[in-house]
Amino acid sequence: MSKEDFKDKAIGFIKKWWCSLLLLPFIYYTLHQIYWALRFNIHFAVNYNYPFPLNIFYFLIDNFLLIVHEAGHTFFSLFGVRFITILGGSLFQIILPLLILLYTWVNRKKIGMQLSLFLVGISWLDVAGYAADAGRRQLPLIGGLSKEAHDWYNMLYQLDMLEYDLTIGIIFVGIAIICYLLAIFIPVLVRDYKQVKLNLNI
Repeated sequence: MSKEDFKDKAIGFIKKWWCSLLLLPFIYYTLHQIYWALRFNIHFAVNYNYPFPLNIFYFLIDNFLLIVHEAGHTFFSLFGVRFITILGGSLFQIILPLLILLYTWVNRKKIGMQLSLFLVGISWLDVAGYAADAGRRQLPLIGGLSKEAHDWYNMLYQLDMLEYDLTIGIIFVGIAIICYLLAIFIPVLVRDYKQVKLNLNI
C-alpha cells in the first residue's frame, strides 16, 4: 500500500468513526460510574470523579437531565393521576432524547443520531441509579425533600415490587448499553444516500 493510499484510508476512517471515538471515554466512565453505584455504593450515582474535561460535559448533561426530569413531573401531572405524575419525571427524561433521536433519524443526520442515542443511554443510566435506590432511599433528593418523596420508592411500593429495585436498575443499565452500542455503530448501521439529479427531458 502506497503512502497516499494509506493517508486516504486513514482520513476516510477518521471521517466515518470520529464521533464514535469521541463518545468512547464518556461511555466508559458513565458505565464505570453506574457499576460502582450498583455494586458498591449508590452515592457514586451522584458523586463520581470524572477526569477533566469529561467532568464539565457530564455536569452539563446531568443538570440538563435533572431539569427535564422535574419538567416531566409538571407535564404529566396534567393527567391528574398520582402514579403517572411520579413516573413522569423518569419517563420524560427518556422521551425527550428519543424525540431528538427521531428528528435526527428522519433527517438522516448520523452525528445527531449518535449523540442523541448517547443521551438516551445516559438517561437510562440516570434512571437506573434512581430505581435501584428505591428500597434504601439513600440518594439525596432535590430541594432537600424527605425520603417519602423518592419517585421510585413510591412507584415500586404501589406495585409491591420494592424487592426488585436492584433488578430493575440492572435491566435499565442493559437498555443503556444497547443504546450505547447503537450509538457507536451508527456509521455502519445507517447508509449514506447521495442525491442524484436526473434530466428527464427527452
